[in-house]
Amino acid sequence: MPSEISNAVFCAAVILGVVYGSRILEKTWPIAEVSGDEFRADWLAVIVSVGLEHLFAPLAAISAGAIASYAGLGWIKLPTEGYWWFVSFAIVVVALDLYKYTFHRLQHAVPFLWAMHSFHHSANGITFITGGRHFWLERVLSDAFLPIIAILFRIPPDMAIAAAFIFFLPDACAHLNVRIPLGRFVTWINNPQWHRIHHSVQIEHRDKNFAAFFPLLDILFGTAWVPKPGEYPATGLVPPERADIINSIIWPIRHLRHGESKNELG
Repeated sequence: MPSEISNAVFCAAVILGVVYGSRILEKTWPIAEVSGDEFRADWLAVIVSVGLEHLFAPLAAISAGAIASYAGLGWIKLPTEGYWWFVSFAIVVVALDLYKYTFHRLQHAVPFLWAMHSFHHSANGITFITGGRHFWLERVLSDAFLPIIAILFRIPPDMAIAAAFIFFLPDACAHLNVRIPLGRFVTWINNPQWHRIHHSVQIEHRDKNFAAFFPLLDILFGTAWVPKPGEYPATGLVPPERADIINSIIWPIRHLRHGESKNELG
């Protein structure tokens, strides 16, 4: 028990350190000014999302377990001896990135999924914390019905941890409100400028730059918009939307009730 408590304290300290450090960077080299109200709205949405995700996590686990039990786990056993570990790790990273890219495109193409995913895009000011601003039911449903990676690959724990860590920088940090001029390297790895195009209010940027890790996927599948130097568009939905605590819980119901479509939401 003491070791579990110390691990929890350590993890909490790391998370707080990352959040605080990102806030310092965003105040020092901001892409755009984000109001205090917008920043607090992001925090509120994340708290609601994480809380409800954990509340329904046991149900999602039961569903995922039933699907995995029927389909079988680890169809492909990747070699992990010696240098083969790194080869297998690269395969897992590419497969996971392709899965994230595909699911992200579906979130924009399928009205039912967009009704939920539009909550993430409703953030008018993009900051590091926006990366966790998702409608709570998205994660519950994806965890419950899409255990695809677990079915395909038998991944050892150390490799799973390494994959989660390596995706943190390009995926979670892509929402940083920090100018990071990468020049010609902007297409090498997901970054704040590349992903900001995805959140842009401009019509020409719609359904562009889906990649979580490798922008190469966007280039291969025709969804890439290579930003010009200094191209940092305004973000959010069209028309702008604000999410209070009630909308954080019932967002899709509210929008479906008003008959709003993706075209109306940006």
